[in-house]
Amino acid sequence: MSNKELPKAYNPADYEDAIYKKWEESGFFNPDNLPCEIPTKGRGAKRVSQGEKGEPYSIMMPPPNVTGVLHLGHALENSLMDIMARYQRMNGKKVLLLPGTDHAAVATQAKVEKILIEQGIKNPRQEFGREKLLEKIRKYAEESKSTILKQIKKMGTSCDWSRLAYTFDEARNSAVNTVFTKMYNDGLIYRGKRIVNWDAKLQTTISDDEIVWQEEKVPFYYLQYGPFVIATARPETKFGDKYVVMHPDDERYKKYKHGDKFECEWINGKVSATVIKDKIIDPEFGSGVMTITPWHDMVDFEISQRHNLSGEQIIDFNGKLLPIAGEFVGMKILEARPKIAEKLKAKGLLVKVEENYLHRVAKGDRSNSSVEPQIKEQWFVDVNKTIPSKNKSLKDLMREAVTVGHNNDPKQKVKITPERFAKTYLHWIDNLRDWCISRQIWWGHRIPVYYRKQGMTNFQFSISNEMQNANAKDEIYVGTGQPRGEGWVQDEDTLDTWFSSGLWTFSTLGWPEQAKNLKTFHPTSWMQMGYEILFFWMARMILMSTYTLDQIPFKDVYIHGMLRNEAGKKFSKSSGNNIDPLEVIAKFGTDALRLSVIAGIAPGNDSKFYKEKVEGARNMVNKLWNVARYIIINCHSGGSEERATDRISSGFYRSAGASLQNDSLTAADNWILNRLQTLIAEVLADFDNFRFSEAAERLRVFTWDDLADWYLEVSKFEKTYKKKELLQYILENILKLWHPFMPFVTEVLWQEIGKKELLMVEKWPKSDAIASLQHDKGEFEVIKDIVVAIRNARAENKVEPAKKVKAVIYAGKKKAQIESQRELIKSLRTGLSELEIETDGEKIDGAIYAAVGEIEIYLLGAVDSEKEKIRLEKELANLKKVIKAAEVRLTNKEFTDKAPAAIVKKEKDKLKGWQVELKNLKNS
Repeated sequence: MSNKELPKAYNPADYEDAIYKKWEESGFFNPDNLPCEIPTKGRGAKRVSQGEKGEPYSIMMPPPNVTGVLHLGHALENSLMDIMARYQRMNGKKVLLLPGTDHAAVATQAKVEKILIEQGIKNPRQEFGREKLLEKIRKYAEESKSTILKQIKKMGTSCDWSRLAYTFDEARNSAVNTVFTKMYNDGLIYRGKRIVNWDAKLQTTISDDEIVWQEEKVPFYYLQYGPFVIATARPETKFGDKYVVMHPDDERYKKYKHGDKFECEWINGKVSATVIKDKIIDPEFGSGVMTITPWHDMVDFEISQRHNLSGEQIIDFNGKLLPIAGEFVGMKILEARPKIAEKLKAKGLLVKVEENYLHRVAKGDRSNSSVEPQIKEQWFVDVNKTIPSKNKSLKDLMREAVTVGHNNDPKQKVKITPERFAKTYLHWIDNLRDWCISRQIWWGHRIPVYYRKQGMTNFQFSISNEMQNANAKDEIYVGTGQPRGEGWVQDEDTLDTWFSSGLWTFSTLGWPEQAKNLKTFHPTSWMQMGYEILFFWMARMILMSTYTLDQIPFKDVYIHGMLRNEAGKKFSKSSGNNIDPLEVIAKFGTDALRLSVIAGIAPGNDSKFYKEKVEGARNMVNKLWNVARYIIINCHSGGSEERATDRISSGFYRSAGASLQNDSLTAADNWILNRLQTLIAEVLADFDNFRFSEAAERLRVFTWDDLADWYLEVSKFEKTYKKKELLQYILENILKLWHPFMPFVTEVLWQEIGKKELLMVEKWPKSDAIASLQHDKGEFEVIKDIVVAIRNARAENKVEPAKKVKAVIYAGKKKAQIESQRELIKSLRTGLSELEIETDGEKIDGAIYAAVGEIEIYLLGAVDSEKEKIRLEKELANLKKVIKAAEVRLTNKEFTDKAPAAIVKKEKDKLKGWQVELKNLKNS
């Protein structure tokens, strides 16, 4: 495209698909194909494939669930991952950004069953059977997966598509079965009867982390239980209560001994009760006494385990009361509760009712249905048992990985950003119970356990829960393949989806069959995730990797917050509060979306997304386009293939740190190069500390303010022979710096300036590539401040833009410096017809007054003196406030002792300048 063909406005839709196709076809998404420069005998270097050369850098994409389409949270995650991948790739790393999707067992089956129910199929499992329902779920998942992968590409994500993974493909199934078998053989996986979270709507167990606690106002009942008053919000669970528990040190009940028995009237007649003393009871809560329901409460179950107490099931697995409830049998909980309360009242057992009691209710995060604790035989991972050959438990491995490092090796320590989440993680580990890994659904990795009745070789049967409840004489086989012989039946349960997701960092690299990629790219270099899956996923990856590979899964974990709307509400499809990323892209372009979702984010904190934010990002994209267009049209040398950076390095610049030809640079040139040098160094530090929003903001300030508003305006006046080369040099650098954030528009512009190589594999700018400049880098800042002071003075006094005025500047020691920039000051929209520069002089009555430190400025013939006096008094009051705040800060010993000396000096210099300015204002 020639310069004349470059459109005035950037339309993303005209370029994005073609650019992504070019990236894909280049092969550079694959780390094995990335180019690197090899020095040659002559000048320069040649580019070859990195092969085994560049330092490996891996990022494993948190696999999105195949339950629909991507949302704004995924847009944030894809932006963060791709920003880091592109930055590291431009720094010469052998970058692998590995893409994938998650079969999301419970979520996907629940989604498909809901769709089928809406289509009139009341019970999909019964009507279809296992294989037919799996076929329908698989079809839905594949369609969803296809859509998601297209969306990931649309986001500009530079993934290695040749390594695409899926948590439910054959390779991942092999890894799952291998780890399960290893854990089982090590005695870490066991089958036992324990209390679990039962979702009656989904008809499966779910983990603690899949529960959403909601507060509801319910009646709180005080009931007479023999000589004691107990309190409960759930009288429907109390039919089988026969143990009354109190704290052993509670003086009120010291006459009752542990094990004492008594008879009392209860809901359906007399019961024989036993006194239990346990320190878990809070004497301050209620009466300090409670009865326990071991089958339907986690705490009660633990008490029963400690004291070897029995329990009885009250509520069935469909959420209905069992025969123990007498006349209430078959009723649902909410229907039965008030009726049970009426019966207790009629029997004189209801002491009082506290209305509107705030009660926490467990709901399934997928079903939004009540979750009932139930005792059920399930498969568990024992997190406390000592691992053979390691002399540690899984809990120990999970703890040391983020404290002292795996195997006490600091190099094998997981660094969490921000650090506060390490404390949250450790608190969770300290309270970790055995992990229930079996699910009563069909979509997912089937548990690799097989059963056979002894003496039967050709007998097929369906395993019910009762059948699986170990007849000790049954044969059992656990392994990665099917057992030999006939009569074997596989366990019908599937594994918790987080079991397979926990293997993600290494199963995606070919484990257990292949070792090459694993050796190169594991542990993962950098991982990002939302804080809401800290325990779902991060903890389980640490567990699986340290146990299986004796290695941490990742080196750095960056925890981000949630995206919320302008009102602070979480984006959600179900609530109708959702924004489709593809709609945003269609309207504003991918670069604008990427920039808007990372704007204002901080590690671990939620951030807001709204229309004005993406509009501002779109404006930034357009600003960069316009800046580049101006430079291309005015400075680009058509037909020349010599790179501007090469020309500068060979003639304009020397090697890093070498002196520069001082006579070739103006004060503005020195200033913009110094700003660029600072920008590169600061952005580098931001990336290394994962401060993505700060880096983007620095780039915005430089591009919009320093370059567009100042240096380009100066370049229209200063037409020096090096200006074209310098402008192109600056453009090349800012395109590189912006590329991780806005890959599409920067790649388009890179091609427009005649580059043959793709920008995505160019070298990242180095701040030391800009020579150490000998000119006073603050020289142009003074001119800039003078121009701003004149503009502000005119605006504050409402001087018409077209009105020309005379300016008198008392410049003090800077007279020569300002004199040399006389014409530049007049050219930069100051509206000056005449400019007089003196060392000092008398104050000028009737003139508008402004000051820049010790420099005084008078604008003549612009406004009447009375208005100017009012303005100066206002400015004087504001300046006094600024000075007072600075003085307070500098008298703060904590600041002066702890802040770097350079910062303290800078603050003192600023205060000195303001004090001089105050003196001048008072004189005026």
